[in-house]
Amino acid sequence: MTRFIVLGLLVVVLWLALKNFTLQVKMAFGQNPGRREPPSPRAMAETLVRCARCGTYVVASRALKAKGDGEEAFCSEGCRGAGAA
Repeated sequence: MTRFIVLGLLVVVLWLALKNFTLQVKMAFGQNPGRREPPSPRAMAETLVRCARCGTYVVASRALKAKGDGEEAFCSEGCRGAGAA
């Protein structure tokens, strides 16, 4: 029974050592897995528009336009169907 416990502890220690080693190798080659990449300039440049019915802000490229000639934008089909308040 003690052999299994010792073997299990040895496996855990080796796994942690290997995990730490791979992290060190990645950092040595300029990769930092703990850091996120900054958002792209295009993602940062998206403008927000306000829903004409409920006031929720939506990314302009995903906003639903009013049916007809209206310039109003809506956040969902439910708001567009109900019309502007």
